[in-house]
Amino acid sequence: MGSSPVVTSVFREPPRVLQNAQPSAPLALVLAFDVSVSGTLELVATGEGGPLVYRWAVEPGAQTLPVIGLKPERPYRFEVLLMDARGQRFVAEPQSVQTPALPLPSLDFPPLRVHRAERARMEPGLTLLSVRRRALGRSHRMTPEQRRFTTEWGLILALDEDGDIVWFYRSPSRIAGVAALDNGHLFFHTVRNSPTEIDWLGRTLRCWGAAHGPNPMPAGAIPVQAVTLHHQPDALPNGNFLSLNAVPRRIEGYYTSETDATAPRLAQWVMGDEVIEFNPQGEVVWRWNCFDHLDPFKIGYDTFWSYWWVRGFPQHLDWTHGNGVHHDPRDDSVLLSLRNLDAVLKIDRPSGEIRWILARDIGWSEALRAKLLKPVGEEFIWPSHQHNPRLTPDGHVVLFNNNVHQAIPFTGERVKSAAESLSRAVVYEIDETARTARMVFATPTDPKEGMVSFAMGDAHVLPRTGNVLVDFALCYPGLQIETFDANDLTRVYPDDLPSTPRVREYALDDPFHPVFDVEVVPLHDVLQMEVFGVARVAVPARVVGEIRS
Repeated sequence: MGSSPVVTSVFREPPRVLQNAQPSAPLALVLAFDVSVSGTLELVATGEGGPLVYRWAVEPGAQTLPVIGLKPERPYRFEVLLMDARGQRFVAEPQSVQTPALPLPSLDFPPLRVHRAERARMEPGLTLLSVRRRALGRSHRMTPEQRRFTTEWGLILALDEDGDIVWFYRSPSRIAGVAALDNGHLFFHTVRNSPTEIDWLGRTLRCWGAAHGPNPMPAGAIPVQAVTLHHQPDALPNGNFLSLNAVPRRIEGYYTSETDATAPRLAQWVMGDEVIEFNPQGEVVWRWNCFDHLDPFKIGYDTFWSYWWVRGFPQHLDWTHGNGVHHDPRDDSVLLSLRNLDAVLKIDRPSGEIRWILARDIGWSEALRAKLLKPVGEEFIWPSHQHNPRLTPDGHVVLFNNNVHQAIPFTGERVKSAAESLSRAVVYEIDETARTARMVFATPTDPKEGMVSFAMGDAHVLPRTGNVLVDFALCYPGLQIETFDANDLTRVYPDDLPSTPRVREYALDDPFHPVFDVEVVPLHDVLQMEVFGVARVAVPARVVGEIRS
């Protein structure tokens, strides 16, 4: 215990807890203060759930700090204390503040349904959800207003361990996955091909844009020599960023069907992915292009869907559909997910060599067959239109296996029905020496919950508990999907139906009873809700421990 705190003029102005002036993050509070010495600033917020403590190292001067994670529409008493370098403590007069209320449920703010939240068994921290909405129906048949409704809106929700929304960020454009940078800020891609960094007060700090894309870059964006910066970027230890950049190429004698190998061939525009590394100034310092390393005539299902048509590339085919890139710092390699090829690749970044491929042994060249991993164990689950692989704390690979199609074109394999295509999170142990893959965990399935996440989805193995956090991006409980072919207008396709995303956290010792289970509800079933990705992050500046006296 130190000396008794004293009120002192070290606070040039009385510290104040204020409402955030940024409308994009209205639940954040702001601690404003002006101190004459450096030291450790402590804020104690006391509400009905007991005290919460925040600490920052501060320098002399007037400044503001975000206060995140308090429950909405609740009274809190705030006490501010500063401890200087000599250990002397100074306190300011307490202040009482009512936190802002949540918006009412609407098409702009979806309601949540919390099924379970077992705090004692959960990984601590905030759960971030990247929420999207879309008008019902096929993308390429939307009206301009439906397209604006779908793309000119985005939401990041932060849930506490009770499943309560304690922070959110409104975006003017749709967001892909979200992650926290080492500096604590949030980082994501938007539908405008723009990697973006924001702080917890909702302020855009940096953003980049595809200099050669079909649409204008956001105002103030740093140009990157790319065509399409898409899906979720990844931060590197050197301060640079990895991103997917899909590029068009005209290919002669290309397929016109993914079901009939004998159909006439034509010259076609084909989108294929490259992985790029760019620095904070927007300079591209490394590229790895699928056209240079893979055979564009090895295709998968959904090559002919409208994904790129509605993103400024009419009638362009979707060969690879890269949907995840992640850096492995242990050996400076890159994990790359190619959805439409049902394949995850590991690439050596210095040399560009493919180290291994996690995919079925169908249609690969002889040189690439030597890179294929061999499955170990019974009931092995192959990736099938998977999403966003990541390295786990144990060095395994975790991914969200969308599990649709489960077939390769022109092989005679039957495309699986929706009832046979329940999505799962899967963790693989990779033995690079033996070139084997062994499945060490997979989430269970329950058909009545309709977890047919045709696209998107996310999975993380959490570092403290080893729990698995999973985002089932699209769920259709009680609804019947009849086809996965977007061009088949005679049968019900996933985008024709309202979806209810579900975010769950699984403890490995009892995966049939999640410790956390939350649904995002499509209001009145008039739209489709999506959760592109999730993350579990620490509450900024909050600490756990004894409160100083």
